[in-house]
Amino acid sequence: MPLADVHLHFNWDHRELISADAVIAQLKRQSVQLGVVFSTPSELARELHAADPRRIIPLFSPYTTPTARHTWFGDADLPGKVRAALASGVYRGIGEVHLLPGIGPRRDNPVLLQLLALAAEFHVPFVIHTEAASHRYFLRLCQRFPGVRFQWAHAGGVLGPAELAPLLDACPNVWLELSARDPWHYGNFADTDGTLSPAWRAFLIRYQRRILLGSDPVWNAHQIDRWWEADEGWQHYAQLIAFHRRWLATLPPAVAERIRLTNALDFYRHGGARPSP
Repeated sequence: MPLADVHLHFNWDHRELISADAVIAQLKRQSVQLGVVFSTPSELARELHAADPRRIIPLFSPYTTPTARHTWFGDADLPGKVRAALASGVYRGIGEVHLLPGIGPRRDNPVLLQLLALAAEFHVPFVIHTEAASHRYFLRLCQRFPGVRFQWAHAGGVLGPAELAPLLDACPNVWLELSARDPWHYGNFADTDGTLSPAWRAFLIRYQRRILLGSDPVWNAHQIDRWWEADEGWQHYAQLIAFHRRWLATLPPAVAERIRLTNALDFYRHGGARPSP
């Protein structure tokens, strides 16, 4: 069955091992009709888009250097760069943006707030990655910016249905995506054979119109900024997609179709999504 993958990376340390054309070939083999990519630097997302403009939607990353993941929110020039990127018409959203308690940024950080305001102004998605033990960490932002369409990466990381449901009920502008909720990264979602817990199955059916599919093709993700070796995530892409297909197959067909494809087409409709064969 065709699917959309809304969480792809093609970073500098991926580019050492795989070309843009080879990435597109992998997506075609896995029947990925729509791919959303954010890269460090963002020029690599443009490179992937140029290799297949009908299939790929590039987003602009605030991580303008390999180490900016932990410093971007102190760059007063960044909002101007993001505005120029969105105004170019090439980039169709902002992300992935990490909010990491103890590292930063604070939720009242001026640079972060300006990026969120730009997402609302340009009517583009904002992909947000939060690392917190409670949905309340994100709740203030999604309520403060009701005009921003948020893609919540990794469905909140370690959070389960009991934490996710209250936020979805409070913020109709948030969609979840399930990248990295696989046994090799965050886990806590489905077994390797695709077996969902009763709580997750009920959650997916209840919120079937608010859930997106993604892979996040990184490997050994717990080793942050592994500058001494390339990221071999694309070598595991078929493995990641196969895992998602297994649990999708356990859902009612109409629910599975929404999660694997049609929700993403609806969510990115303002980004010019055009399915590719």
